[in-house]
Amino acid sequence: MRQAVTDRLRTTAGIVPGLSAMLGAGMLIAISPAAAAAGTWLLAGAVIAFLAALCSAFSTSDQSRRFMGMGGGYLYSRLQLGVLPGRMAGSTVLVGRIVAGAAIAGTFGAYVVPQYPVTAAIVVSLIAAVADAFGVRPSRGVATAVLVVTLVGMALFVAVAFAIAPPQPLPLPADVEGTNDLGGLLSSAGLLFFGFLGFEYVTSSSEQEYSARQLHVAVPVIMVGTLAVTVAVGGAALHQLGGPRLALSPAPLMDALAAADAQSLQPLMAGVAGIATLYGLLMAIGSIRRTLSAMAEFSDVPPALAIVGSRGVSAPAAGLSGAAVAVAAGLLNPPQAIGVAACLLLFYYAFTNASARLLLPAERAWPRRAACFGLGFSVLIGMNMAVKYLAVVVLVMVVGCVAGAITSRYARK
Repeated sequence: MRQAVTDRLRTTAGIVPGLSAMLGAGMLIAISPAAAAAGTWLLAGAVIAFLAALCSAFSTSDQSRRFMGMGGGYLYSRLQLGVLPGRMAGSTVLVGRIVAGAAIAGTFGAYVVPQYPVTAAIVVSLIAAVADAFGVRPSRGVATAVLVVTLVGMALFVAVAFAIAPPQPLPLPADVEGTNDLGGLLSSAGLLFFGFLGFEYVTSSSEQEYSARQLHVAVPVIMVGTLAVTVAVGGAALHQLGGPRLALSPAPLMDALAAADAQSLQPLMAGVAGIATLYGLLMAIGSIRRTLSAMAEFSDVPPALAIVGSRGVSAPAAGLSGAAVAVAAGLLNPPQAIGVAACLLLFYYAFTNASARLLLPAERAWPRRAACFGLGFSVLIGMNMAVKYLAVVVLVMVVGCVAGAITSRYARK
């Protein structure tokens, strides 16, 4: 009896930080470029993104129990597929997480300091890096508070948006961005895949180890919960703004409240967005730092980044993480950052799922076909992203492999 209660508490402890990390920029910003790609088909795109993310979560949870340590899919791919695929996976996840951090920081700027969004994004990135370098870690109570505030804020937004009739839509040309386009379904899925990132806070052994039984509950709950919130928020924003207006919105939830004549709730929404993005950014900086440290262990980046200081973290890795996020936030607006990050991380999870296919049956808690579907979904969705995003993926892989080879060679001398 006591063991059952303990298992339930540990499972709940996994669900809370997972959902807290995932409910943020994906809902607050990603629905705009997704609407630009497919219009109202973005809701179906959310389901496809959910399936890709769910299979990838299954793969990482299986492999994290087989290969202990930091690095996630980089570690699994290197050990299972070889050095070159490992470097490709490492470069895509490292740059993808940096750009994802920039998207989160940019979302903070767009909602909290809309007059100076870029400056706010850069400043908050550096503050999060300093906090991470000093060993600041959100407690379970903080994660729970963030989750409750975010869910309450999203529920209030959905209720208001659906309770008030939207304004009459203006006549628009048929080819304007945001009109319903089934051909953009997979592109919208790729953009909304960004909203499901963060499940490795639960599935990765470098965060906290959970049993297969606990993960069988926690993983589906956080993924289904994220899907439900994304569909509800996306549907509410579409109801008020319509596809074309949503596609043009830099802060869609704010604009939807304005369209519903509920401007009085905008300060509340700004507060909810600020809390959610600050928590998400701190978690993102930590994940970038851990990726750098894991790659440094194999000398794919300078080994000095693996040196842990007295506070239990690598201060140089934390500082470099924050600086990289700040630079990316200064160069890319949130929709652009979401597109780049989602495309990079889709290919990272392609490597992760490919390596998960090689696990023996005794090493699995989920069927092998989940990894096969995850690989297929990741590649299919990724290849349907914008050509400019695919070009970034190719460039990152090439530069990552060359830089890793050079760094490894000099580290051995």
